[in-house]
Amino acid sequence: MEAIFAPKNIFKKLQDLNKNCLIILGNEPVVSNHIKEDIKSSTNSNNFEYHSIVIDSSLKIEQLKPLFENNSLFSNKTLFNINIPGGRITEEIKKFIIKVISKNTDDLFVFHFQSATKDLLKSSWFNDVKKIAIQLEAKEPGINQIEEAVKIRANFYKLNLDNESLSLLSNLSLGNLLAAENEIIKLSLLDINTNIDAKKLISLMSNGSKFDSFQLLDFCMTGRIEKTAQALSYFEEKGMEPILLNGIFSWIFTAISKLKFSLIEPISSKKLAELRIFGSSQELVRNSINKLSSKQIEASLLKIKEIDLICKGLQIGDPWLEINRFAFGISRLFNKKSE
Repeated sequence: MEAIFAPKNIFKKLQDLNKNCLIILGNEPVVSNHIKEDIKSSTNSNNFEYHSIVIDSSLKIEQLKPLFENNSLFSNKTLFNINIPGGRITEEIKKFIIKVISKNTDDLFVFHFQSATKDLLKSSWFNDVKKIAIQLEAKEPGINQIEEAVKIRANFYKLNLDNESLSLLSNLSLGNLLAAENEIIKLSLLDINTNIDAKKLISLMSNGSKFDSFQLLDFCMTGRIEKTAQALSYFEEKGMEPILLNGIFSWIFTAISKLKFSLIEPISSKKLAELRIFGSSQELVRNSINKLSSKQIEASLLKIKEIDLICKGLQIGDPWLEINRFAFGISRLFNKKSE
């Protein structure tokens, strides 16, 4: 698992196997960027020149040839980072690449196939490259992998999250590793040396900005429409991942649903803590169970699922438009119920 989400010493592995090619399959940004940074840092210390090349179906061989020439006065070795977004390459360029690889054995070639076609993966050309390469995958972690992936990324940044905080962060990011990575990086910059449990994670994620996602939750579920609008505008301006905001709603509505349909009364703080609901969020849950009907809760969960699919590109739609609609809808609903 470590090798999937935080591979290391890739350059040394290539040297040990006497190979000069690396293949990256997939477009998950956290893993693919990690792989490229790992190998780039190693080759920097070994005096490699760095060239980035994009190959698509419109590229002509006359345009490509000069890009493989090393004109550096300081190095006779080059790391070629070759991005192939669509997976389609002309036969002429395929032949040229094989010739360049075989001729320049001291150079290093990183091929990133972001969306490789089945025909390409089965082609003799791809298999020829594969024979002289190490192949790594950069794919979004599955449902059963996300917590382990978050743990590995946290360990990479020397951040010690306990099992509850790992589960909470995984839930808030709704399986999106990039969203979780952004939060991990923010937390790592705080230079925290102690273990981070779920309560501390919520506290840390709630500090350091004009608004935070937990405040948005509070504004929505207490019917403060104007504050909801201000917070949403702030998050969009700051470039926050909409999937993280959706994750906050998923986190609290999942707890609301479980308690509403279990008919547990009274709802104890201990039971809420078991569902990873802490602090002022406990009162929001209690209030929501009393004010929302079963149909309203079910409809909210369905909308949260829809927004999740849109955020991940699995359904057509605008993530920010949908998260705005949902947040305003919840805020208006609670505003009416408070009248």
